[in-house]
Amino acid sequence: MKKSIPFFMISMLLSQLSNAQVRDFVIEPQIKPDFYVYKTFGVFGGKEYSANAVYLVTKKGVVLFDVPWQKSQYQSLLDTIQKRHNLPVIAVFATHSHEDRAGDLSFYHNKGIKTYATAKTNELLKKEGKAMATEIIETGKTYRIGGKKFVVDFLGEGHTADNVVVWFPQYKILDGGCLVKSRTAENLGYTGEANVAQWPQTMAKLKSKYSQAVLVIPGHDEWKGGGHVEHTLDLLEKNKKAE
Repeated sequence: MKKSIPFFMISMLLSQLSNAQVRDFVIEPQIKPDFYVYKTFGVFGGKEYSANAVYLVTKKGVVLFDVPWQKSQYQSLLDTIQKRHNLPVIAVFATHSHEDRAGDLSFYHNKGIKTYATAKTNELLKKEGKAMATEIIETGKTYRIGGKKFVVDFLGEGHTADNVVVWFPQYKILDGGCLVKSRTAENLGYTGEANVAQWPQTMAKLKSKYSQAVLVIPGHDEWKGGGHVEHTLDLLEKNKKAE
């Protein structure tokens, strides 16, 4: 017991130090009326990465698509959104089960905020002992909230078995989530739960179905500009040749 106490204290200090080094969230300048990209940060493999997520301001309130990577930033993001738009967050849609997307949905449940995920994402969250969403996403359905529209679409497995994308027809913007890699990405990132064999087919469907998109937002790193879909396909091709 005496040996375990110092180790526990050291672990706690290292954890606190790691959390302290992670940057606060950043809300990017509005790119379309009522449509915002926000970035949060996390460390993977000893390197800091940014995660891109979005939120939509509607007449009824703000809809959040994916949660901050750090749970410590959940409340401060809600407070910032409330202060900036004079509206509360009324719903959270998770694009897959990972920490930088679904995170800990129980926080939002305790705030009385509705949470949405696909049945597959809920299945994975349950398997991991995490809070499940209160509502099941109907993929392909056009959601209408406070004068805004969006569609959550499942095109196939890729980064994970449950990764979905979100289409905003009023803006012709596609939130690709972690299915889409940034044009600046050097590799496919974490593939521990990926279906690398099916990923190219899923991306081909995305490219065809959403060819009219003026912007495709990747899950991590640089999101501005174009070429993210093509670069993802290139990375998948390189990965296949390296096998």
